[in-house]
Amino acid sequence: MLISVDNYLNFLIFSRYLVGKLLLITFGYQVLYIFYPFFYCPFQNKIVNLCPTKNMGLMKQQVYNLKEFAARHHLESIFGAYAAHIHIDDLCEKDFIEMALERTLFTKLVLVTKGNIKMQVLQQGAETDVPERMLIPSELLVISPMHVVAFSNMSADFEAEAILVDEEISADVVYQLSADKQKAALDIFHMIRDIVRHQHIYKVEMIQSMVNVLKLLVSELPYENVSVTRDLRHKKEVYEIFLHLLYRHFRTERQIRFYADKLNVSSPYLSRMIKEISGTTVNDHITSLLYKEICNLLKQSDMTMGEIADYLHFSDQSAMTNFFKLRSGMSPLAYRNQE
Repeated sequence: MLISVDNYLNFLIFSRYLVGKLLLITFGYQVLYIFYPFFYCPFQNKIVNLCPTKNMGLMKQQVYNLKEFAARHHLESIFGAYAAHIHIDDLCEKDFIEMALERTLFTKLVLVTKGNIKMQVLQQGAETDVPERMLIPSELLVISPMHVVAFSNMSADFEAEAILVDEEISADVVYQLSADKQKAALDIFHMIRDIVRHQHIYKVEMIQSMVNVLKLLVSELPYENVSVTRDLRHKKEVYEIFLHLLYRHFRTERQIRFYADKLNVSSPYLSRMIKEISGTTVNDHITSLLYKEICNLLKQSDMTMGEIADYLHFSDQSAMTNFFKLRSGMSPLAYRNQE
């Protein structure tokens, strides 16, 4: 009897799961932990493998904000959901590879100071046509939110510093730094680390200043794009889904957080993406639809002003009137009565 490839793969996954359960029952958690990287985990709905492959896009992964990511990996140099510092030398290769393969809502910067490591950017965790490359000393890797990196072949002497920050910097590039630029970049990394670790009244502003200095530092440096142009296509697809959600919910939901949660992205990322694709803000989209709906109801229905305000979830009729007058220059009643 012939067995299909899909059935065979499902059989292998199920077999690994059963073996894992037997190990758990027979020997306890310690033995299972040793073999864990090679077994299917039904609770996380993904396969963990220390040797990343191009099939990572098949995995259903949770998307983490910085605070969740830091808690998951027990990071100590962390400031809320905004910024964190990692001294990669303190991590084992397994931990570093697993961290890089997780989808996040923040930008990741890795500055290599010693040794080398092989890498490949995977957009949205999916397979790309971009070849693998070696990341070497004096190179600064910048990874966009939602994208992950498949690292492998880490040299024994590999050392690097990493900054995780909820800021838009660049789109998946590797900067080549001269010796003096590398020192300057490393100083910025350490300053961000110190700001994160200690109490400051204006922490966010100070970190933003350091990030802006870093942007200026690399703005004229040679770089290599390590991503592909699918990013723009993906953003357009997200924009189309956003419009679909907006048409369905704008009468009752006018907070950007609602739409960001539906799309599984952060509010700042959605704001930047909508502005980049359409040239207008999320709020502009919402208020435009709301204004057109009021105009339509005033002309095409017999609803009273109070009924329209209730239907569109304004706090009261006065709030709707003020909203409408601000955009039309006249009251809703005057608009309804005009020829």
